[in-house]
Amino acid sequence: MLVSTSKDGVIGQMDYFSALAKLRPFVKDSKDGKLLVRGLSLDEMESLTAPDLTEIRAAFEKNLKYISETEKEVSVIERQFQRTETRFFLTIGTCDCPTGRIIVCDPLAYLPAAEFCPVLKTEIPPGSYPVEISICRSEAIGIRICTVRLKIKDTPAAVYRLAEPASEKETFSGFPVDAGMTCICDAQIAEEYQKFLDRWHQEHPGGNHYDDYFADLFRQSEERLPQYQRQGGDFIEWENPDTKRRLVMAASGFGDGFYQSFWGYDSEDEVCELIIPLVNPDLFGL
Repeated sequence: MLVSTSKDGVIGQMDYFSALAKLRPFVKDSKDGKLLVRGLSLDEMESLTAPDLTEIRAAFEKNLKYISETEKEVSVIERQFQRTETRFFLTIGTCDCPTGRIIVCDPLAYLPAAEFCPVLKTEIPPGSYPVEISICRSEAIGIRICTVRLKIKDTPAAVYRLAEPASEKETFSGFPVDAGMTCICDAQIAEEYQKFLDRWHQEHPGGNHYDDYFADLFRQSEERLPQYQRQGGDFIEWENPDTKRRLVMAASGFGDGFYQSFWGYDSEDEVCELIIPLVNPDLFGL
């Protein structure tokens, strides 16, 4: 832990071995495994806690591999939903599922285009289910949503299995993101969403449904929960004004890319959740 007398408080902390490596240039003497470090200026102390861009780039590359993997360990996801100084989680809304046929997609760029918004082969009982997110936060990468989770049963997941598309024409799993947003929704809700957008664009010719409609809802979300979101907002529960049914949108980790989803099965081998892994905070030391 680095404590500054200039600022009269803690200005940073790091793990023991990282600290030793960064303090080497300031060592005046060593004896019997002990180091004598000269006094550091405020600028020098703050430089020690500055993010290492090389390490961040390496972690980012590993995260790209993480989101493309077709297997997920339960322990990795479990840790994301355990609160620490750098990890948080909360329920951000409710997903109405009148048919139980589930779509995972980028709601702003593609919903409900079938080729980019696959309906999943596995169906769930019709109902309304909470949507949860895990979040990590640090000076190096800011606030990032790590996993989006649709919780279908209260039981914990014992294993995760890749969510496959229902259509036999699909040769691969996963979905593209081009507007930095993810969504889990019911197939019927997707159709109702499209009807709303069609009507909105008729009433607002030349308008942009994000800039002129959804952006304000995201800003309101940030105002309500600023400690969990970046500027401009990262998630909303959207209620269709025509049907009063809900879907949830959440930012996609580091933004655009290609993401996988996984069904969680409990110890009775019953579906208990659906997850979209976005960021592995373990890779960033969080």
